[in-house]
Amino acid sequence: MTTPILLNDEQVQSFIVDGLLIFPSGIDEAIDKDIHILLQYSSKHEGQLGNNVASRIPQMHDVLRAPAVAGALTSLLGHNYLVHPHRAVHKSTPIEIPLDDFTLTTDEHRVGEGSTATSSWHQDAQSPLARARHHMPKYLIGFYFPHDVTAAMGPTRFKKASYMYPKVSDMRNVIQPDMVDAGTFMLCHFDTIHAGFPNQASTDRFLVKFVFARTEYPISPSWNHHDPVWRTPLAATHHDDLTPAWTSVWRWLLGTPHAEGNQRDATATKAEPDAPPESRRIIELYGPAGPDEPRQLIAALLNKIDEPMHERVAFVSHNPKLEASDTIRDLAYRWNEQAVAMEDETYRLATLGDAAIEPLLELLDSANLWLKLNAIFALGEIECTPPRVVEALLAQLDNPHHQVVRQTLDALACKAPQLTDDCFNAIAELAATTHDEWLNPLTLRGWNAQDQIRMNAALVLLNAVSAENSSAQIETIAVKLLSDANGYAASIAAETLVRMNSPTALQAALQYYSDRRWDDTLRVDHKRY
Repeated sequence: MTTPILLNDEQVQSFIVDGLLIFPSGIDEAIDKDIHILLQYSSKHEGQLGNNVASRIPQMHDVLRAPAVAGALTSLLGHNYLVHPHRAVHKSTPIEIPLDDFTLTTDEHRVGEGSTATSSWHQDAQSPLARARHHMPKYLIGFYFPHDVTAAMGPTRFKKASYMYPKVSDMRNVIQPDMVDAGTFMLCHFDTIHAGFPNQASTDRFLVKFVFARTEYPISPSWNHHDPVWRTPLAATHHDDLTPAWTSVWRWLLGTPHAEGNQRDATATKAEPDAPPESRRIIELYGPAGPDEPRQLIAALLNKIDEPMHERVAFVSHNPKLEASDTIRDLAYRWNEQAVAMEDETYRLATLGDAAIEPLLELLDSANLWLKLNAIFALGEIECTPPRVVEALLAQLDNPHHQVVRQTLDALACKAPQLTDDCFNAIAELAATTHDEWLNPLTLRGWNAQDQIRMNAALVLLNAVSAENSSAQIETIAVKLLSDANGYAASIAAETLVRMNSPTALQAALQYYSDRRWDDTLRVDHKRY
């Protein structure tokens, strides 16, 4: 296997500032051409393949294994990152009418007939259902372009430094490449605001979306690191100085816990008076703190107990071809089935370390489910918590509300080295027990709460293996999940077994993959069998 080309300090810092890296994958041009031809064929003859597109076109794995791509992923997500089961082909067909009024910041869905892309500004939804938005780089999106994309074909647009935003707003600092060469890979923080652009050329535009996930907290730099001092890149183009937030992400990636409370630099950057609300918000989230702040933040959260924000506000289109969607543009801080932004106080508490643990454990007992969800999230974000935190989180797995169970599993996945046999007993029960109240579809695609719970359980197992947790139950639960009705859970369970690398685990994984072998040489119009 070719050695990954790791990022250097400046490249990592550039990603932290912009939330985006654009670079050539470096694969052979012939592979790009093969992938493009097969995408065109599949689009015409086979329809949307969704998550199975990389099985249909296995050359895509050459892209993911390319030294530049694997190196960037290793640098930002650690050596044991996961290639998430979700992937999608975004096809943009030529639009039939001139769009002289469509500018770099226009926010409208105006694409050609048959397109599977959108030209509206958005932050991506998680798959199959929602999970919380993380400020730290735990999930990344990769966009691969198998052919040249001219300005007329509508390259993807990005709002730099937007990954800590709870919703689409403040459309400054937007970029769009004038030209995207075949083989280009765009890697962004999962919550970066972005949009397609109408295709005003005469040919279809394709890109392939991949998702990648971190499976362990960083304990040391995973890139070509030399200097621990934060230096804002000279090429950084963000309009506002968000140094407190940037240095917090930098320290986290270095494996250094957040500076807690008064230990933070009291001379840290303060927002300019004319800075937009989101920039002021981000600076305040990561600025210096006083000793009484955890209790003050909890009090602010308790003032919100009258709102049932754990319930969705869904809009169902009259068009049966469109998904039921969550109306989160103006209601960013509430549960939904796209991606969940927690309260600002919660993100702030997560940066305060040990000082926030006891107040959060008290909030965990709240009867208000939204506050409970926020407490669970923050406890999961705090590194190196004492055993009583895991015990308190474990008790939440008995909650009848799927939102609580889902968020708890995500928090436990952050505590993989600390998980006990009691934790795995509870996860085994979740993997084996059907809850009728969790089987109602939550989207028009049909995914239900139990699907997401099983996937989140599989992620706990994978993280436990990455953390070298030696529980004997991991393999048993993973094998059980191989036959789950949710292919996301089964795929992650299979990867868990491969990484365990025991003879029995490998045998189970090999059988799973062998049973699902796909002959990519077959075609609909010839050599069908």
